[in-house]
Amino acid sequence: MPAHVARPNHPVHRPLRDSSRCTSLRTAPGRYPPNRPAAGPPARRRVVVGPPLSLLAVLVLLVSCTSATSASRPAAAPTGAVPTTVAPGGPTGPGTASVPAASCSDPLASLRPRSGPPRATDYASDGSLAHILRQGFLTVGIDQSSYPFSYADVADHNRLKGFDIDLVREIAADLFGSTDPSRLHFRVLPNNIREQSVANGDVDIVAKSVTVNCGRRALVDFSSVYYESGQRTLVVRDSPAAAADHAKGLIGLPSGTRVCTVAGTTSAEAVRATRGLAPVTGETWADCLVRIQQGQADAAVGDDTIMAGLQAQDRFVQLVGPKLTREPYGLEIAKTRPDLVRFVNASLERIRQDGTWSRLYETYVARYIPESGPVTAPVAVYRD
Repeated sequence: MPAHVARPNHPVHRPLRDSSRCTSLRTAPGRYPPNRPAAGPPARRRVVVGPPLSLLAVLVLLVSCTSATSASRPAAAPTGAVPTTVAPGGPTGPGTASVPAASCSDPLASLRPRSGPPRATDYASDGSLAHILRQGFLTVGIDQSSYPFSYADVADHNRLKGFDIDLVREIAADLFGSTDPSRLHFRVLPNNIREQSVANGDVDIVAKSVTVNCGRRALVDFSSVYYESGQRTLVVRDSPAAAADHAKGLIGLPSGTRVCTVAGTTSAEAVRATRGLAPVTGETWADCLVRIQQGQADAAVGDDTIMAGLQAQDRFVQLVGPKLTREPYGLEIAKTRPDLVRFVNASLERIRQDGTWSRLYETYVARYIPESGPVTAPVAVYRD
């Protein structure tokens, strides 16, 4: 029997790093409420994002398992392919926090772009755009397991897709005047080297659904906000956690509830700060869904964009309660590259105004997070 068998209609790519967990996927029993049967033999249960795994995706999983303890620099991957070298050192995920919160006047305020269409020639003071144009491509740090914002579509030759992915494709097209995929290189980054990678110039931009806050702004600069999310709770249907008073937030969950988050995220901080909860750490957000299915967690807490993506992959889990927080997303860029920040903001202005943002939202988000009224892009805030 294959080690990884996709569940019908719900495939998801989940990169693995812990070799002990790689072997446990075969034997760990499925986790379902007592009043409903498991769908299929436990040994065949597996959650994946997207269509069934291709041979390349399986090879990626095997490489991740066999190199779980190795350390190597994350490698850039060409557009349309899953990077086969995943940087070690920690998990990835949206809303990640690298340092404690700090005070600042307005963390959401970014550098103002020039009016009109985005043109690289309008931003020539620090040489950052000239360097990118000379090298011929833009390097972007991403996650590849955060459906529907950034994921490998195994039904489409593992092509990287999602709101974040298509957003940076639009920015690269504005910069180079071309949609040539060779103009954009992706690199999978874990949380613990994300800001360092931006500051060192290993990547030009990080696009990982990162929440803008003062602590992160102390280390890197941000684009204007391009999406606003909020943390929500994902629980197993018909479980004690599902029956809780979710209007109270996390404190409404039953004492002892095992709540999965990804290390270094704002949601992980919230779970640790809530008395009575038992924190569970996943390697990625898709890993949290696997832990719920294997009976290692009762719930997960994270940005609604990601929690909704997990819900779409398993009919036995559900989103409950209102948004617990406000999570404004921005693209991370080095503080030493203000021209790149301004150019990106000019591109984001174009994306907001010409209908591109709405198209991305309808393509990737609308079906999973229904809203009562029309949804529009966040209005940019500038500090100069």
